[in-house]
Amino acid sequence: MELDHEHLFACSGLTLQEYALRHALPLDLLVTPDRIGTADAAPLPPMPVAVPDETARAVLAGLRLAGKVDDNGTLCRIEGEIAWLDLLFCDLAQLAPYGFRFRQEYHYAPGTHRVVAKNRLVTQKRNLVGPWLPARVPPPERRMKYATYLAHAGELHAGYLFLPFASPDDAEDAAEYLARELSVATHALTHDLGAGAPLLRTLTRADTTRLLDSLQVELEAMPGVWARLHPDTPEVTVSKEVVFDSAHFLTDHPAKCSNLHGGRYVLHVKVRGRIDPISGCVLDYGYLKRVVNARVVERFDHHTLNYAGPELAWRSTTELLSIYIWEQLIDFLPELCELTLYETPQSWCQYVGPDLETWQSQGSQPLLGRFTDPALGHSPWRQWLRSWDDHHEKRQAQHD
Repeated sequence: MELDHEHLFACSGLTLQEYALRHALPLDLLVTPDRIGTADAAPLPPMPVAVPDETARAVLAGLRLAGKVDDNGTLCRIEGEIAWLDLLFCDLAQLAPYGFRFRQEYHYAPGTHRVVAKNRLVTQKRNLVGPWLPARVPPPERRMKYATYLAHAGELHAGYLFLPFASPDDAEDAAEYLARELSVATHALTHDLGAGAPLLRTLTRADTTRLLDSLQVELEAMPGVWARLHPDTPEVTVSKEVVFDSAHFLTDHPAKCSNLHGGRYVLHVKVRGRIDPISGCVLDYGYLKRVVNARVVERFDHHTLNYAGPELAWRSTTELLSIYIWEQLIDFLPELCELTLYETPQSWCQYVGPDLETWQSQGSQPLLGRFTDPALGHSPWRQWLRSWDDHHEKRQAQHD
């Protein structure tokens, strides 16, 4: 069965991949072998205008910031998702001055043993680097640039926006612009997730609201974006299990747990949130795994818990360990809703801690700060002990 892509699109407005998904058909049945692994042979036009307009330049800059632009070789490609083709077509309309064209290309993926499709905007690379750049044209308007970036790269979790960047300089520039021009504060999350890319998060839910309200006009003009950032989809809970092997001991414990002993801990991390209408997920399991591995497993696996940090030096019980783990994760996982920590198959602890907003206002759980509290060592009883020691030393000196 072969369908003509152009005829199908003219009659129904559907691409071949959308038709396949609507009818639950593999692309293998719809795409002839001669179209697999070959790019569209239609020639790409030269740049249709002398200088791209402000909107086109800002949209291209935003897409580049979002990591969507691939200009290796002689062509420039911008890839989109099948669930969000209208946004790709919106980009196409904005980027018309660069001569972009839409292509749906097909290739055989050996790992999945099937034909897959890629939806791309394509133009000649030389259209992006004409003689008018960079001296004669000022930088593109930043408001539209960051609105485009947010639409394509931002993710909303529990009322907080997460903003990934390719380089520290990009992240720093974005944080500076958002603070100065939009009064939006951001928090730079530490770079220990293994991916190596900087990650910003709006500092508070109020900052998220302020950012979205500031860019509402631009975001509402992009199909599906405003609805995605204000989801009304079902809430579900997803869970990830990780394992780490650790030793520990309980100081002053009256039983055998005061001895150094080891075991295999099993941790279940649960997050609850609304399903993203584009990804179909609450949270990428890959991101969840990277966060838990970096913040928990790498810190504890094949280590003695009591020496992993002063918070656990006194007693590394499953109860205190669960609280500590919660505080290590909540910055990265504001949708965190429950932890279950097994010390043995027969002994475990369940913990539900404060949400990110509450934790930000209240700070760390005091139970973890017994030996890091600045007040430690300054109680009146210690003053009495010092006075008694001084008095005893004086009496001893007089006696001698």
